[in-house]
Amino acid sequence: MIFDLTILESRLGYSFVDGQLLVDALTHSSFAYEQDVVTRDNQRLEFLGDAVLQLVVTEHLYRALQDIPEGDMTKLRAGIVCEPTLALVAESLDLGSFLRLGHGEELAGGNKNPSNLSDAVEAVLGAIFYESGYVAVRDVVLRLFKPFIKLACEGRLVYDYKSRLYEWAQAEGDKVISFRVTEEIGPAHDKTFKVGLWINDELRSEGVGQSKKAAEQEASRAFFQRFLGNDG
Repeated sequence: MIFDLTILESRLGYSFVDGQLLVDALTHSSFAYEQDVVTRDNQRLEFLGDAVLQLVVTEHLYRALQDIPEGDMTKLRAGIVCEPTLALVAESLDLGSFLRLGHGEELAGGNKNPSNLSDAVEAVLGAIFYESGYVAVRDVVLRLFKPFIKLACEGRLVYDYKSRLYEWAQAEGDKVISFRVTEEIGPAHDKTFKVGLWINDELRSEGVGQSKKAAEQEASRAFFQRFLGNDG
């Protein structure tokens, strides 16, 4: 974990008056559980931030898209506020480096887990709203989510990287795709899967997720980003 939270505040474009709020927003439940004293985790702030994010994006779409019916705006919003988008926002902030994780969660790669990252983004937004209100958090949301809102409105915000991977392999003509589970971490009721992506029997990328399908999607996304220089 990086302890200088002013770095994160600079990336957010927001400085907390109560620094403990930001610390709480970055605290995973696994870390709080391991402490000898009562420690707040980020679950309540995540609950608040989820609602705030939905409202900010809804208001923005309502104002920006005057002639779009409700059903279409709902679909656009769903793409913008989903876990993959939140995880990409977290990556743009390098938020994983600031997370406070329990020992087991850290060993399991929890600072790269899309679920942990997306939850932390919502918690940070919840903390900003709690401290400074709607206008302040709206400014942060619209700045961080601007490229994803643009992609969504253009119909280009797509996260089925696995399907795109197979389309790419078919177009290339000589690529054989396979996914293999390389590690399973955690108890049966709360497993985390690490999956490797092999292309022509060569390991090209890995992904982590709370299901095999989620891990395969993450491995596919990582391949596009790392080796092809884009997101598919």
